[in-house]
Amino acid sequence: MLKTLDHRKDTQESTLLRVRLVPNRSLDTYGTKVVFGIIACGFLLPIIPVIGSPIGTTLTIFSGLTFYIFLTLLQKNFQQGNIFEEVMISKNKIVVVHQEKNKEQKTWEGNPYWTRVNVDINNPKFKNYLTLAGKGRHIELGAFLSPSERIELRDKIQNALAKAKSA
Repeated sequence: MLKTLDHRKDTQESTLLRVRLVPNRSLDTYGTKVVFGIIACGFLLPIIPVIGSPIGTTLTIFSGLTFYIFLTLLQKNFQQGNIFEEVMISKNKIVVVHQEKNKEQKTWEGNPYWTRVNVDINNPKFKNYLTLAGKGRHIELGAFLSPSERIELRDKIQNALAKAKSA
């Protein structure tokens, strides 16, 4: 998902483009709480009539274990959602910040005049594979975006680079 951000007020340079790329999430926080509540009720309601019996104890153990696995996988899903990429283009500099799920940030900087945007539509791994090339390096952008979002991002970056080159 592309989020166009406001221009930073703390920088002296005018920013031509500032976009944050985040993975698409099927559930927001509220939706996750609703699903969590439904699953908790689904595990709890069948156990109530048999509490205190050996069957009730067995059901409680297996339901609790299943619920624990569900919570663990849900937490892993939310950690995956913490990755993002941010692209900032001004007339003198382009900066790409990539944050991994372990909070490690990788930064790439280049000159907008020499930076090229490439889209490989025949890539077997990703449809519309998007890269930036400059300073002798190629970096991948938006691997978690849909193919149409990569094309939209390419257009935005090309427009910003054209403005930077003409300024």
